[in-house]
Amino acid sequence: MSELTASTSQQKQMKKSVTFVASTFIWIALMTFIDKGILYGWFTSDLQINLLIAFDTMLGIVVIFMFIKLLKAMDELQRKIQFDALAFSMGATIVSSITYSLLTTAQIVKDSETSDIILIMTVCYMASVIYGQVKYR
Repeated sequence: MSELTASTSQQKQMKKSVTFVASTFIWIALMTFIDKGILYGWFTSDLQINLLIAFDTMLGIVVIFMFIKLLKAMDELQRKIQFDALAFSMGATIVSSITYSLLTTAQIVKDSETSDIILIMTVCYMASVIYGQVKYR
């Protein structure tokens, strides 16, 4: 009977994980659509742009709460891996942001983009999660 309970629990956890990943991709896809739409003039009014940005922001907040809920459902080891990855990516992002800012101020980087910092943060987080999964295997 405990095998059935464990299997059901794993299925629920997998469903939460898949839902979280799908929601994250939808949020990022919408953000990309809005960004390109503004850049290429796809929208006819500022109201459209503002509503889309507000909706994307709300979706982003929902994704944050989904991640918190997902973390709470994880076992201790998975939470530790996530915590370590979050700590490393936050530290790397702070150091990268300061360095990037100094490079921009020194005019070594001519066209600074926030997306560059987000990319660094994302890569650090993903690499840290993979490292943690391998380390604690």
